[in-house]
Amino acid sequence: MNYGVIECSINCPKCDSPVMLNGPLEKAHCERCQSDTDVPHEYWKGILENILEEVKNELKEGEGSNSSIFGMFKTTLLYGRLKPRCEECKTYFEVNEGLSEAYVHKCSECGCSIEISPCPSWLKKIYPAIKLLVNADVKSSSGKEPPAISGPIVFSCPKCGGALTIDGMDRLVPCEYCGVNVYLPDDLWLRLHPAKTKERWFIGFE
Repeated sequence: MNYGVIECSINCPKCDSPVMLNGPLEKAHCERCQSDTDVPHEYWKGILENILEEVKNELKEGEGSNSSIFGMFKTTLLYGRLKPRCEECKTYFEVNEGLSEAYVHKCSECGCSIEISPCPSWLKKIYPAIKLLVNADVKSSSGKEPPAISGPIVFSCPKCGGALTIDGMDRLVPCEYCGVNVYLPDDLWLRLHPAKTKERWFIGFE
């Protein structure tokens, strides 16, 4: 089996902020403007056909390339030929290539958890050679994930000074004292929902 590594982001069509695609996602969520963008299958087909063809036929193990693509989205892309490894400590590991369902690999060196999953059915239809994904997001984010900090947080209403109880699920919070809707500032929201960082993910293909 051949393995390719990918690091990918697009610019949000609404606010131009970078949005991480840490896997073959069908919907991308911008943490800056909170908008969701559909990522068409045709986009992934075009990206992956070019990358995997080059990985298989032109690149040697450890070699890679990067590019900026101005097409359906403004895309920043890094890719190469590389066997699966833990990106925390760079330890290589063997993958169960005959997997029928997702499982989690624990790195023998640092204990980091790495998910290995079969190729999603929609992706297999457009690129049948793909067999598995390593360290890849396969479920699109909606921006409604539970906050990173558990328990309620108290924040003062900027208009009346009343105490707002923040559960971290919504960025626009109504004040029960004066009725104004309070938009939580970036520093507080990012503590509740840390910005996603760009991560490398691997594709196993024939």
